[in-house]
Order: sequence, then structure tokens, then C-alpha cells
Amino acid sequence: MTRDEIILAAKCCIADNCGACPFMNRGNCITDFMKNVLECIKSEPAPAATGTSSTKKENTFQVDDSTKEQICQAYETADEACTNMLTVYEGMSECEQRAFDIGEIYGKIFGTRSKLEGLIGASGREGE
Repeated sequence: MTRDEIILAAKCCIADNCGACPFMNRGNCITDFMKNVLECIKSEPAPAATGTSSTKKENTFQVDDSTKEQICQAYETADEACTNMLTVYEGMSECEQRAFDIGEIYGKIFGTRSKLEGLIGASGREGE
């Protein structure tokens, strides 16, 4: 995952706007996001304070202090939102939980369908 994709995901979490998030419809987006961040941090040494490196490859994610701060803020916001949502979910009746789960599934199906329709339209195969 590129540096820009990680930052975009963090910004989406901070703004509570999943629409442009690269982790949208990927299962547990928070877990997937943090796995990618940790992989990038483990595999790449932090660059100089400028955040640049003369050896930087196009798709290499390099972490500087401001990026780490943005990621930590996004994680804290997402973690708090997850904690709050779990508290609400656990307080729901079994029937309400099932309705919530169905809504989640519908959202994922709708999002996937929209993406597929966009791909079909982009391929010029619309109307076949």
C-alpha cells in the first residue's frame, strides 16, 4: 500500500467518511488499516525529518514523524468509534442486533454492486 493510500485512509477515519477509503468493503477496515501501517513501519526505516529520501521508490511507504502522528490520531479516533459502537451494539436486543447486522451486510453488497456497475460502465460494456 502506498503512503498516499495510508494517509487517505487515516483522513477518512478522522473525518468519519468511508466513501473514498481504500479499505472500504474489505472486512474489518480498522484491523486491515493497522496491519498495513505496521507492515510499512516494520519494513521501512523512517526517513530524515524532511520526510523525503533520495532512495524512495514510487510505491514505497516511508514514515516520518508527521505521518506517524496522523496515523496515531486516525487510530485513536477509529478505536474510540469502535468502542462506542460496540457499547451501543451490546446494549441492543437480539432483534436489533440482527437488524443492524443485516444493514451492515446490505451496505457492503450495495457498495460492491456500485463498484461493479462503475467498472462495467468504465469498460464500455454498459447496456449489453
